[in-house]
Amino acid sequence: MTGIKLYPYPRIDEAVEWSEVSIAVDGHSVEHDELADRWDAHSTITLSVTATVPLAQFRKNSSTAPVLTLTAGCYSTAESVAARSQFVLGATRASASAQVSMGGAKIAQQLEVKATLTVPFGDEKWLERRVIAQRRPEKINLDSELSGFPTSAVSFKDNNWREAPWMIDISAVDLTDPFMHSIRLTLNLDYPRVVELVEGRAEQYVEMALEAAIIRALLQTARRLADESTRGEVDEYGRDDAVTRAIEEFPDSIAAAAEKTSRQYLNLPLGSVISRLRSRPEGVETLILNATQALKEKR
Repeated sequence: MTGIKLYPYPRIDEAVEWSEVSIAVDGHSVEHDELADRWDAHSTITLSVTATVPLAQFRKNSSTAPVLTLTAGCYSTAESVAARSQFVLGATRASASAQVSMGGAKIAQQLEVKATLTVPFGDEKWLERRVIAQRRPEKINLDSELSGFPTSAVSFKDNNWREAPWMIDISAVDLTDPFMHSIRLTLNLDYPRVVELVEGRAEQYVEMALEAAIIRALLQTARRLADESTRGEVDEYGRDDAVTRAIEEFPDSIAAAAEKTSRQYLNLPLGSVISRLRSRPEGVETLILNATQALKEKR
């Protein structure tokens, strides 16, 4: 049996200079700590890395030049992309830059970025690229440090908005859109009770009313998106195909958040709630009010 040399080339990690990961959202450069607030499900995030190597090290391993490979992956959605780039020779150094792009609808929570230099070796497919240098893997957070979805508090009167204690804006256009970047809560500081809520001293009935409003908006949105996505298609158990796939394949999606909310507050799977919203929406409203104990006072 012929032996296979697994490490045919010496590593040159110490000789390689790696750039910081550059980030752009829809073509506009952003800092790492700004990314969480600058992207949404409709954005395109582009990541790029440059590697520079002294010519002496660059040429010592093989007659074939090394290649820069950049990979970005999202563990939460199992999405990954990769790109390869050839080096350009300078007077004393060689450099290569690679970039990858990912759609906002396909990622959530965090990205992991890896970069390697490889050199061809052998005829076997799995031996094509031998790693000679590797950048330390870097994790880039996509979510802000807020414990919930984005929330702001403003005067509706100053913004010429209709009077209401709060406004829930949901931008999702598909069941798989990331929940954290598809919903925003805006509180109206013109209402004294809402100001108390912002300050953490609200009456319990105010908290219950807001909780019911969020549940209602999330479940109604899931029903609307399901209607737009399924077109009546169901699986062997009679469940909406699109809803089931979104929940199972995209754990950070708005569908998954609606499923969790439905089970936590109504003790029903999302598919069942969507069916009820189509046939008897008033029954779901009763379930929501019961779950949040709206207006119930202590005796």
